[in-house]
Amino acid sequence: MNSNTLFPKQYINTPFAYTKLSKNLSLLQQSMLNKVSEHLQGYVQKYFGSDLCKSRDIPRPLFTEAEKNNGMPDFVISYAELGVSINNYQVARAAVKEVLELTVDAPGVDKDGNPAIIAYNIFTKANLSSKEGNGVVFSLNPEVVDYVFDMSQGYVRHPADIARLGRVERMPMMYYYLFKVSERWKNREVHLTVIEIKDYLGMRVKTKASSGENEIEKKRAGRPLKAGEIKEAYPKFSQFKKMVLDTSINDINRLRKEGLLDICVSYEPVYNGKRKVGNPAFIKFHIFDTIEEMEKANAQQQQMILFEVNETGLEKWKAFVSHLVKLRSPIADFFLPLSFYSFDGASLVLSATAQQRDLVERNLTDENIQAVKESMNAVFGKIVNLGYKVAT
Repeated sequence: MNSNTLFPKQYINTPFAYTKLSKNLSLLQQSMLNKVSEHLQGYVQKYFGSDLCKSRDIPRPLFTEAEKNNGMPDFVISYAELGVSINNYQVARAAVKEVLELTVDAPGVDKDGNPAIIAYNIFTKANLSSKEGNGVVFSLNPEVVDYVFDMSQGYVRHPADIARLGRVERMPMMYYYLFKVSERWKNREVHLTVIEIKDYLGMRVKTKASSGENEIEKKRAGRPLKAGEIKEAYPKFSQFKKMVLDTSINDINRLRKEGLLDICVSYEPVYNGKRKVGNPAFIKFHIFDTIEEMEKANAQQQQMILFEVNETGLEKWKAFVSHLVKLRSPIADFFLPLSFYSFDGASLVLSATAQQRDLVERNLTDENIQAVKESMNAVFGKIVNLGYKVAT
């Protein structure tokens, strides 16, 4: 397929606040929410030409008071739209059950009539038909539609079937978030912290634990939970990178290769200082129109990095030999005739004749090896591999 061909060509405009509701759902469940959003396109189009668009209310509503008072519309989502058959009725039923459990925190009053933040269900009901030609009837909760479809944060334009086409649960959310923060791909470089991404993906939540917390939850934590404590998924960056960033970005790029998305993405963690421990200062995302453009830019970046590493490597090689001389190690005499070839951060490669290489290797006694290791740790901060580019 031509990488510049977008299919499907249907894109839907979804209120940005609405996209965040699908953060912890499976791809099938996200597809359900996307289809509800797709069925709301008439309301979205009408919104931009109405007085609601000019409203100063926060949240800015998508629906008029009359529409809310007269009852929210029902949305019939066919099984075909959900990508399932009637034979998968139990699967669809289980997913719908989870969708019905979705809540949004919105201002309300408690049982005593006092102002409070209450978790409202987004959907009041969902009826599943047992006939292949029918599907699921969703009913929105009019009490919270202003918060679910809050237009004050703008909207996201994305392919209607992005959840169904994806293979990774968090991929649609990463796509939506990058689209938003890049100002709809206007900015081709975006900086985000790990915490910002996790907050958006629903991977950092405050516990509501108290002295009366469920004992199962206490045991799960291995200790009593504290109210307001942050529970974070994949606390190690290496885990977060492997399980979230790599999988999501790879899936975005797969869809771009197949002509199913409009962009592709690369990223790199950026640290303060030389020590790459813990979370990076931020993650730099690069947005590209085509895979070819991305690969070319990445190749150029790798060349720049290699040049920088080699420049640094040359200085470190000189410092390494100087350190051996300072230790009065006999092996220094065999390293001095060699010259620097390359350094990639893990391996130091030296230019040498076969005779020079053999002299070094034959004289690596236990005492000389200890001196080499000491000098490497002093100069490189670690033990690096030693290799040779032998002149022919």
